[in-house]
Amino acid sequence: MAKRRHSLNPAKVKRDAAGLKLREPAEADSPRRALRGRLTAPLLAVLGVALLSAAFAPLEIWPLAYVALVPWLCSLVLARTRRRALLFGWLSGLLFWAGNLYWLTWVTMVGYSAAVLYLSVYWWAAAAILRAAMRRRWPLWIVLPVVWVALEYARAYVISGFPWFYLAHTQYAQTRLIQISDVAGQYGVSFFVAMVNGAAADILIAVLMLRTVEAERAKLRLRLVRAAAAPLLVAAGLLLYGTWQLGRDTKAEGPAIGIVQRAFPISLTGRSASAEEIVNSHLAATAGFVGSPVDVVIWPETMLPRGLNPAALGVETSKLTGEELRSLAAKFLGPEAWEPKHSEQLVRSALDLVIEGGRDREGNEVVGLRDQAGRVTALTKNLGCPILSGGTTIERGRDPVDRDDLWVVRNGAVWFDPTGKPAPTYAKMHLVPFSESVPFRRSWLGFHRLLRWFVPAVMEQLDAGAEPTLFELARPGGTWSLVAPICYEGTFARVCRRMVYQDGAKKADIIANLSNDGWFVYQGSDGVHSGSTEHPLHLSHYCFRAIENRVPVVRAVNTGISASIDSDGRIVAEVRHGRARTAIPGTLLLDGARRNDVEYLRGHGPKVLVDHRTSWYSSVGDVFAAAVSVAAAALTGWLAWKRTKRPEGATN
Repeated sequence: MAKRRHSLNPAKVKRDAAGLKLREPAEADSPRRALRGRLTAPLLAVLGVALLSAAFAPLEIWPLAYVALVPWLCSLVLARTRRRALLFGWLSGLLFWAGNLYWLTWVTMVGYSAAVLYLSVYWWAAAAILRAAMRRRWPLWIVLPVVWVALEYARAYVISGFPWFYLAHTQYAQTRLIQISDVAGQYGVSFFVAMVNGAAADILIAVLMLRTVEAERAKLRLRLVRAAAAPLLVAAGLLLYGTWQLGRDTKAEGPAIGIVQRAFPISLTGRSASAEEIVNSHLAATAGFVGSPVDVVIWPETMLPRGLNPAALGVETSKLTGEELRSLAAKFLGPEAWEPKHSEQLVRSALDLVIEGGRDREGNEVVGLRDQAGRVTALTKNLGCPILSGGTTIERGRDPVDRDDLWVVRNGAVWFDPTGKPAPTYAKMHLVPFSESVPFRRSWLGFHRLLRWFVPAVMEQLDAGAEPTLFELARPGGTWSLVAPICYEGTFARVCRRMVYQDGAKKADIIANLSNDGWFVYQGSDGVHSGSTEHPLHLSHYCFRAIENRVPVVRAVNTGISASIDSDGRIVAEVRHGRARTAIPGTLLLDGARRNDVEYLRGHGPKVLVDHRTSWYSSVGDVFAAAVSVAAAALTGWLAWKRTKRPEGATN
């Protein structure tokens, strides 16, 4: 009798077996079924958002950062469908950013809404990739850090970038742990924090949700051992590296620096004081340093009157005619300078009054910009040292698009020297998108004008600087170089690295950050202005800038938190210890003497110490983050391809 031919299709058998493998036995499914209530997944997502928010300044419950993403990851697993999982992932991001960026509403509701919607997309993307990886039982202790760091890195570049609320920033005060930032940047710390979250999620999901029949127990135990061992080994390596770096003798005495902080709130309706009142306040506070062994005094961003820079002060209005004259006048007097009813002679006279001073038509005395600059220079002579201050500068346009660009306005830093020599200036290179600079001005003017309509008219559009400036400080005790990232751009690691590391060598000894956080304060019923959570969040970035480049950081901030940070990322001194919410003015003299009004880090003196180390990060930049991003792209591509090849019986 002929042997009966096998009638089964091998490919179909393979697909059916794969489908059966994905189904979990009923006896092992009870924990998961118990957790799969209709509200469990969204409540876990909300819990994750709350835990992560509490890990950041000002609450700074930093241990929460290591478990904050676990409830969120569990919500992706427990969601009944892929669509719900992605919805919960996106809504979590929406909630996180809406709650933590509330201080943007004081500046622009349109910008706040757009930022929240845009940034929440990153959480949606993370949810999509991670859910697919979890369904394939890929280890989260490696997948989560790869995905999260890649998205953080992307967020630093897309639409100019927004590198805030990185996982690393929750650990800024854990000095020993974050020393790896001089190799991998802040992304190395984010990677470790995400790895711990992934390991904890692996263990929890494995215990509660995966099948535990006898045949799978050996694999489960191996999975748990790997999930627990990986972050422990990495933590040991990070702490050993941090201990070694903190124990090195690499520092030398730097200059004595005086920092002036005033409290002038800003809103869309203008400043709380006139330009003359602001500069007079800084002059009076700085006079308190006269007679002290100070080598340089630093004022915050935009504290000088507009146009107090050499290019504007040295202009001869008699040589300006036509559109060039009106363009310069418009920067000082407003757009009415372009009105045909105002003759060139009238515009020139008004411009001369601003620059030279004199009496206006009503007979009032007007202090000219040259007199203002002379007062600052005279104070430097009394001090015997320079003053570095932020101010709105006016320069000739490099590449004019239209008549308005013949003269341009920049957010700058100006150096006033007691010798009276022409002061070098620095112009902010990385402008705040949709605030200081609406995009497409030079590439798509029509679209630029459409976008500009959504930005309040009082937010003047600025011209970006082309390159960093080294401010040379030559004193009897030594010669040092300072760079001055201005406000927002100091939160960008790549911008500060470009300033410090130039032409293949470390060129700067000190980062002097000039900031103005006057936008982010509110007035209570008692009339007192208080700071928002933006202030300590802003400060936390500079602990990483110090370690990444191995340079000390000094900050002069209007209404914010002025501070001194050593090259190991430790906050050595603050104008107001404890970061009081009330915006109180003060000064900080970092000359080696301890004072009662400032509290210092235990074991460290209040003088700036320069560091001769050149970090690996300074030399190579974000190689680690770029490599992780390549891995994330490959992982995402593989998951997308496998999704198109999923077996019959598999579900979303």
